[in-house]
Amino acid sequence: MSASPPSPRPRVAVLGASGIGRHHANWWTVEGAEVCAILGSSEESLAATTDRLRDMFGFTGRGYTDLDSLLAAEQPGIVDVCTPPELHYAHAKTALAAGCEVLCEKPFVYDASLPVEALLSQARELLALAAENGRLFGICTQYVVASEICLDLAHQLHGADRPLTFRGELVSPTRGRGPNPVRTWVDLSPHMLGALQVFAPQGRIRWDSLQTDFQHHCGRARFQVDLPGGKVLDAEVYTDHTDGEPSNVRRLEFGNVVCDIEGAKDGDGHFCADIRIGSQSFLFPDSMRLLIRRFLAGEAAVPGPAALVGLERMLRVISHTQGSR
Repeated sequence: MSASPPSPRPRVAVLGASGIGRHHANWWTVEGAEVCAILGSSEESLAATTDRLRDMFGFTGRGYTDLDSLLAAEQPGIVDVCTPPELHYAHAKTALAAGCEVLCEKPFVYDASLPVEALLSQARELLALAAENGRLFGICTQYVVASEICLDLAHQLHGADRPLTFRGELVSPTRGRGPNPVRTWVDLSPHMLGALQVFAPQGRIRWDSLQTDFQHHCGRARFQVDLPGGKVLDAEVYTDHTDGEPSNVRRLEFGNVVCDIEGAKDGDGHFCADIRIGSQSFLFPDSMRLLIRRFLAGEAAVPGPAALVGLERMLRVISHTQGSR
């Protein structure tokens, strides 16, 4: 009996590949998919991005400035939405309507000009469209994957009892951006709000306990979470953009267990995570790589319903800072 022909590589189109999307494109390729196309805002940006991706991982796909043209010509099986948040809804909707599976970079949807309920309605519409078409849909908040690893390590090292305090801290460079704490919160909080869902999946936030501190680049929220069995969790999510050092802080705290997530290189030269707990260090594949690996296997690490909860929490904190409830 002759051997079966090899399965074709999944074809992926990355929308917006000049920023975080270039890392998505690299990991899709490393994990065995074919990045067949990218979407850019102009011919000039496409040329620059194409050159950069060619140097990164040997990109041989084509570039487009029109999504409908890309979908018609390339017919990708997966569309990875890494465009600015204001475009997430339109781009994800178009890709789902074309029959593609969709991975969308965080935040799920966001447009500062729209009210909260309109944004939640957009998110629900995307989930309904994915379900109607039988297509996989997920959000790329890779620190959800990192938090799963950190929590498992914490259990191995310190026992299975979950403490009643949680803190997630994420700091990244300003990269020339002016102070805007809401923008910082939109950029970074989905990661740590998602990590909180991993830590307390059945938790319900006591919104009357919410305290926020938004100033300069920093967005901070403190609140209590009701847990099953009548227990109460004290939680804090801290986000910041900085010009100082350390320029990157990725920290999860479960009670007295502090997990610092640093960057490193594995034996193949790929970026990976160095998770440090006390004096111990643990190397794991990069969490974005793991999230993309799971998506290729048919699993959304952050599925739509969980992403909807995270979006609602993100928006509710913003509303609190702006004086509405």
